[in-house]
Amino acid sequence: MRVGEACYSCLLDQGRRVLELCSSDGRLMRRVEEFLAERYSPDAVPALLGTELHRFLREITGNPDPFREVKREANRTALRILPHARRLVAASGDRFTAAVRVSLAGNLMDFAVYGSNTCEEALARALEDEPAIDHTPRFRRLVERGGRLLYLLDNAGEIALDGLLIEELQRTGVRVTAAVKGAPVLNDATLEDARQVGLERLCRVVTTGGDVVGVDLERAPAEFLEEMERADVIVAKGQGHFETLDTYTGTPVVFLLRAKCPSVAGTLGVPRGSGVVLVKNA
Repeated sequence: MRVGEACYSCLLDQGRRVLELCSSDGRLMRRVEEFLAERYSPDAVPALLGTELHRFLREITGNPDPFREVKREANRTALRILPHARRLVAASGDRFTAAVRVSLAGNLMDFAVYGSNTCEEALARALEDEPAIDHTPRFRRLVERGGRLLYLLDNAGEIALDGLLIEELQRTGVRVTAAVKGAPVLNDATLEDARQVGLERLCRVVTTGGDVVGVDLERAPAEFLEEMERADVIVAKGQGHFETLDTYTGTPVVFLLRAKCPSVAGTLGVPRGSGVVLVKNA
């Protein structure tokens, strides 16, 4: 996916948020503006340009993980609401669909976009919120075949709710491997976050090997690309994975996301804020 009209202002806002979190030097915002002006082009992939921006932000602020405390708070909040989410899934007539909806609700726990935790409010509506694109039946048929599934996780906090969907996937007989970022970027989950929410007790957890928002197929480590090749199904959570894997033509991919920005919503042809369960390559 290429950048849209709203991407430039969104990236500027991300830069401003990072500087608010970890720097009092007002001159740095000008450097962010110059950085984006130099690198922004119609052919840029939003998530990959965002990766470059956040590397630059870590460099100029001297902070290797600006969102660390934000992520910890997200994990604590998610663990607090997890029992309620578990009860919602257990009480539903269709555990698999309910777990997918709860996972989508968890995708609203994106501090980089919202600046606050809205997941508790979204969770109350999760089971009634029909995705604008809903390939859940196709998703179910894919995993009922068994085999290996690679789950590309998105943000800290929401990964606790993804754990409920991973449990339902395991009930179908698939062997789940979850992937987190190999180094901090934005509020994306790392191994530290996986440990904080207990994900390593649930399934095997690997890393993407780096700090890329989404997946950069041209530069990803061979070990991670092998994980993708070995998988029979890939679940790709969040906008960053859609932005970088929308043209991927290999293993069947299930995109689970909220279309939070106009560019992603426009590409998908759905209203902004809509839930999306999109199966490709199958």
